Amino acid sequence: MQILTVIMINSILAVSLNLVTGYTGQLSLGHATFMSLGAYAATLLTLKLDFPFVASLILGAIVAAFFGFIIGVPTLRLKGDYLAIATLGFGEITKNILLNLEFTGGPMGLRGIPKVTNIYIATIVLLLV
Repeated sequence: MQILTVIMINSILAVSLNLVTGYTGQLSLGHATFMSLGAYAATLLTLKLDFPFVASLILGAIVAAFFGFIIGVPTLRLKGDYLAIATLGFGEITKNILLNLEFTGGPMGLRGIPKVTNIYIATIVLLLV
């Protein structure tokens, strides 16, 4: 079940990456960064603030979209290798910040994530594919 969950999460990422790379032809190397920001936001809302899981998923998507907008505005006119380098730099900066924050669990990550997420992930995958 755990392997299937990881496969479904990566399927969601692949479908969203197809929107950027497949339809626009742009190479964005920061795609996983936006996924991680949304995932951390949703997980922290669930663990620390006791939000319902579905509400935290929606808010996590809003957080990822917000950071996508913040990065998208300055890189709007970049194309090709320049866009790839800018998004790669944002990804590395975000990774270093998340690994050094206390409330994100640092390099050990977050613990105690509820395991009720499989049905929600499967539903999202089926809706996207």
